[in-house]
Amino acid sequence: MSALLVQGYEVVIGFETHVQLATQSKIFSRASTAFGAEPNTQACAVDLALPGALPVMNRAAVACAIRFGLAVQAQVAPRSVFARKNYFYPDLPKGYQISQYEIPVVQGGAVAFDWQDAPHEVRLVRAHLEEDAGKSLHEDFAGMSGIDLNRAGTPLLEIVTEPDMRSSAEAVAYARELHRLVRWIGICDGNMQEGSFRCDANVSVRRPGQALGTRREIKNLNSFRFMQQCTLTA
Repeated sequence: MSALLVQGYEVVIGFETHVQLATQSKIFSRASTAFGAEPNTQACAVDLALPGALPVMNRAAVACAIRFGLAVQAQVAPRSVFARKNYFYPDLPKGYQISQYEIPVVQGGAVAFDWQDAPHEVRLVRAHLEEDAGKSLHEDFAGMSGIDLNRAGTPLLEIVTEPDMRSSAEAVAYARELHRLVRWIGICDGNMQEGSFRCDANVSVRRPGQALGTRREIKNLNSFRFMQQCTLTA
């Protein structure tokens, strides 16, 4: 099925995928990125946003982003700029996320794979570096929430596609190929249960050939089966 048609409409899907980069330390500090540590044992002054703490760029994270850009035949920016993205989340102590917008490190490119017995590709808009937030804990606190900042500052590469996909099956095929690619080039372990590979699907419907419709974002899809169910029913 190349497109999902319901009473003359087709589904349009784009993906934003957060890939946790395979570095030993965080994107702007030397704190460990190892999974499974006790809460708040892997958060330093930079991750906690203490006054006077200054971020220092992790060279390995930049190298991972460049490796991905070369793998998808994208343009790697000779000059890359970071920005502040404001969020008022309790697990984001700075009150903003250090991310990229105007000049991301990777621009354009495509992920190529076989689809319906033919060569196929999904175009990429960008892939940019950013830091992850911490984690809010609810289960062990009656009427309250705990905050674990071990994950704060973990390096992410956010990979954004054009709205090129027209069915849930095509979207899952793209996600599987991207998952294989980042593991093969060694920039991510691909562990979806631990959150190393998380997808957000932007889904809309329209009549074929018309302008894009209003989109709905489905966040934090961490299994291929769930991706297919959500993009099909959204």
